[in-house]
Amino acid sequence: MTAKRALAPKTAVGESAPTATVGELTPTVAVGELARLVWGGVLLAAPGRVLRSVGGHPGLTPPAVLRVLGVRHLAQAVVLLRRPTPAAFRLGAVADGLHALTALALAVDRRRRRIASIDAALAAGWTVHDCLAVGRTGARGMR
Repeated sequence: MTAKRALAPKTAVGESAPTATVGELTPTVAVGELARLVWGGVLLAAPGRVLRSVGGHPGLTPPAVLRVLGVRHLAQAVVLLRRPTPAAFRLGAVADGLHALTALALAVDRRRRRIASIDAALAAGWTVHDCLAVGRTGARGMR
């Protein structure tokens, strides 16, 4: 049995979205992972700009840290777009949840509080996305 990787078909207004088959992405989940792909690329390509835009300082948060995070987001998005299984999204949720917790720990330092709080909020958002995606990937029987 092969898994399909196509997007779920569109529905008319008022209809409920169809359940995707094993390995399919719903449009909502696909958009979330494409956003993660873009975010990872931005972190990799322009970490200094990202730091400055949120009030961070390269002396406190080296751009290399953001580049590593960008690579992680890129890799995670590629895996989840290619193999959208509940198990993969659960692992993604764990990675993002741990990221959120470590960012909160960094927020204790008042010099890092702003950027760490923003980072924690973003990571928490990715965690929620991954948790919701578990039920939307269509592999309900594989839970």
